[in-house]
Amino acid sequence: MDRQATVGRVGAGSIRNPEGLSMSEPSADVSATVEYTMDKWRMDRLPWAMWACVAGLAIALHAESRGQNGAVLATVYLALLGLAFAGYALTTLIGRSGLPLLVELLVGVLVLIIVSGVIGVISVLVGGPSGRSSYVGTMPSLYWSHLVNPSLNVFGWMLLYLGCGWIAFSAYRHFYSDRAVVSMSAAGIHFHRPWLKGLFIPWQEVRGVGHLVVPGISGVPYVSPYAAAVTVDQDFYEQHIAPKRSFLSPPGAEAMFQPKGESMQVVLSSADMAVKPEDFLGPAEARWKAFRDQPASPSHRGGTVFYGRWSIDGSRWQAVQFLAPLVGLALVMLYR
Repeated sequence: MDRQATVGRVGAGSIRNPEGLSMSEPSADVSATVEYTMDKWRMDRLPWAMWACVAGLAIALHAESRGQNGAVLATVYLALLGLAFAGYALTTLIGRSGLPLLVELLVGVLVLIIVSGVIGVISVLVGGPSGRSSYVGTMPSLYWSHLVNPSLNVFGWMLLYLGCGWIAFSAYRHFYSDRAVVSMSAAGIHFHRPWLKGLFIPWQEVRGVGHLVVPGISGVPYVSPYAAAVTVDQDFYEQHIAPKRSFLSPPGAEAMFQPKGESMQVVLSSADMAVKPEDFLGPAEARWKAFRDQPASPSHRGGTVFYGRWSIDGSRWQAVQFLAPLVGLALVMLYR
């Protein structure tokens, strides 16, 4: 289905025909709640995870091990990489905290020392000696641990772990869906991001629905065709949105809020949802026009329409995407 919409128990309600929505669109029923999920974005990357498993299995089976336990060392490597990433993320968040420069520097150095110390202790406890080399006497310290000089099959196990982990996570979230990232009801727009909890914009506070408008290089405003946004008053933004913005937000999250004259634009679409901007604008405009002058009531409750849900579309390309890695996996197992 082109719009990636799935209807779940859409209740009866008045069918309107707002601009951009046909009468046959499930989301044209303004009594229905529209939810936008990351499911398709995750599932579209599942074939790449399957290829990672194929490559990892091939390397783990055919590469030399030099007597090392590749499965165990791969686990340690991933743990160390996760620890290093956590240290980087923590120092980035400290930089956003608004602390004085000296305090920020001291805390950053402390985090670096702690992370480096933990990595060193784990390396000493788990690494073990890896044997002598032709460089003994000149640079012997580079060969004190398996973690410094791993065999190739360790990286094969790492690919296996990462690929299987993504497959398990994506499949679980597909069958047991998490909360929608954005949802639109008769009452307004709800945002459910971990770093932006509890954000709700009633339709009465929305001043416009359309594509994102940003300043152009020549000074002429540029209308982005890749982002859908709603416009709210600056006062509403300062009182109800700005306090909910957390320094825990990921890099680039500030692009969700863009000024437009005396107003503020709140972007609905994002790269982590495989949904076209038009699929945000149509339902948003329909509900804004229907409820901007009147509060929602219990009688406006309908069913649920989903966008961004992955489904089997029966296309040859989708079949090739999922069957080709399985064929590769069978060949690796056959010629091991």
